[in-house]
Amino acid sequence: SEYRTQYSFKKVFGVSVSQVELFEHVARPLVDDLIHGKNGLLFTYGVTGSGKTFTMTGSPGQGGLLPRSLDMIFNSIGPYQAKRYVFKTDDKNGMEIQCEVDALLERQRRENNLPVPKTPSSRQKIDPEMVDMITPEEACKADGVDEDSSYSVFVSYIEIYNNYIYDLLEETQEDVVKPKWNGGGTPVRQNTEFIPPQSKILREDQNHNMYVAGCMEVEVKSAEEAFQVFWRGEVVCE
Repeated sequence: SEYRTQYSFKKVFGVSVSQVELFEHVARPLVDDLIHGKNGLLFTYGVTGSGKTFTMTGSPGQGGLLPRSLDMIFNSIGPYQAKRYVFKTDDKNGMEIQCEVDALLERQRRENNLPVPKTPSSRQKIDPEMVDMITPEEACKADGVDEDSSYSVFVSYIEIYNNYIYDLLEETQEDVVKPKWNGGGTPVRQNTEFIPPQSKILREDQNHNMYVAGCMEVEVKSAEEAFQVFWRGEVVCE
C-alpha cells in the first residue's frame, strides 16, 4: 500500500524499566497538572498480553500507574478535602455544593441505610491492598497545592465493549418473576432473574464536553477507598 503513517514518540522505555521510573516520567506530570486545575488523560493501548494491566495496576510491591496516581493525589490534597457530600454530582457532568449541615444530614441518612457487611469472600481476601502496592519511601505529592481550595475526589469505572458502554459500578439488578412449579408443589426456579446491564449513553454537557450519562460517580476520601472501588469494578469486569 502507498498509504503511510508516521508516528513520533517522546520517550521509549526498555523492558527493564521500573514502575517508579515509568510513573515519574508518564503519570506524575499529569497528576501534578490535575491538582493544579488542569484536565488529564492517561491510558494504555496495545494487544492482549502486552502488559497493559501490569503497567496500570501493578502487583504488590510493584504498584502501577493507577495506585501511584491515587497515592499522589491524596498525599497532596489530604488536609484540604471537603467533608463528604458537600460536593454532589448533578448527573449532568457538573457539581452541586451544599452547606456542611445538609452534608452532615445526608451522611447520617446514608449511613443509616447501609446494609450490614457480609463475610468477606475469598476474592476479597486475595485482592492486593493499596498499602501493599507502594512503599513509604516511594510516596510523593504535588508542590504548591492551593490551601484556600476545597477538594473532593469522585471515581467511576466504565467498560467500552463493541461500541456499548457499561457501568461496572452499577448494582446488579434482579427482576421478580412468577415461579414455575413441579407436580409436588415445589418451585423449580428462584423468584428472581438476572437483568443484563444496560448500555449507557454518551451526552454533551452545557460546556460541549462529552460524558457518560447515568454513570455512577463514587466519592472517595483516601487512596485505599478509591482502590477498593476499582477492585469492585474489576470483579464485575471479569
